[in-house]
Amino acid sequence: MGVLGDKLAAAIQEQREQEEAAKRNVNNFIWKGPKREIAGMRVQSEVKLMDATPEQLKDFYKHCISMLYSTDKQNPGRYVLKDIVKDQINKCNTELCLRWLENKYMHDDKREAHPRFVICKLLRDYLDSNKDILDKNWKNTLVFPDVFKTCPQEFQDVLIDNVLNGCLDTLGIFDRRHLSLNFITKLGVWFTQPELLELTEKDPKTGKNRDRLDVIRERLGLKASTKIRINQGKGLTYTELRAMLTLKSKKYSDLTTDQLLTLRNKVLYRFSDEIDYHISQWEERIEQLEKVANLKGFSLIDPKNETNAE
Repeated sequence: MGVLGDKLAAAIQEQREQEEAAKRNVNNFIWKGPKREIAGMRVQSEVKLMDATPEQLKDFYKHCISMLYSTDKQNPGRYVLKDIVKDQINKCNTELCLRWLENKYMHDDKREAHPRFVICKLLRDYLDSNKDILDKNWKNTLVFPDVFKTCPQEFQDVLIDNVLNGCLDTLGIFDRRHLSLNFITKLGVWFTQPELLELTEKDPKTGKNRDRLDVIRERLGLKASTKIRINQGKGLTYTELRAMLTLKSKKYSDLTTDQLLTLRNKVLYRFSDEIDYHISQWEERIEQLEKVANLKGFSLIDPKNETNAE
């Protein structure tokens, strides 16, 4: 690497070690309160954990536990939300599976279409004929290939119970409340070649091409101040972005195929990654609170009313 390269690598390593040491130093642990607007300015209170009272530390701890495990429907904890997202992925895939059986998804003129009524009857007959040998927990274990021997790889994990619910239109409602506008636009956009042509517009005053980001804001009814960035090779296509920005909370059967595919293939997995990041942040705060409490010689959990993260 050479002398300069070795020195640079050593300096970078030393800086990283100093940063990690700072993170482990309890005197540097800070609790940040919610951001508030005061006199037109965004302010945020801060408390050094070593200076906090036992009551404050316990309140901070309870807040962390709530942010991870709360079952509140409006603001679920991050672990609860992660399970919700996993269920949404599975149900989007189930609806796509049914559309494949109907030959409405991955259409093939040589493939027979199976109406949902027919699929429902077939599955009920199968369950009745095999009730003596089926696992009692079949609703959580019996998957699509166990009954339909030939199917695309993407449907290998689809539960038969979900397929039955889909046939009866009882898969439920896709709740899009947690997918904020900010999250969706933060994913960015990366146009396909056809979209580059579709979104090319001339400014009538100058005769020059308009900024495509301005064009999509206008077409999608977004405010001019809405931030959308070009995310090379990683952003959503314009079609996918439009599918997400027009997404409403509705039955899975009422979602468009573009919406189902974009949710299943991209958006929900990226959202799950963001949830994982939030989980790591709250768990780090819990670890810091526990270190400070141990040094001060008390427990963060009230023995009369334990709030464990089990």
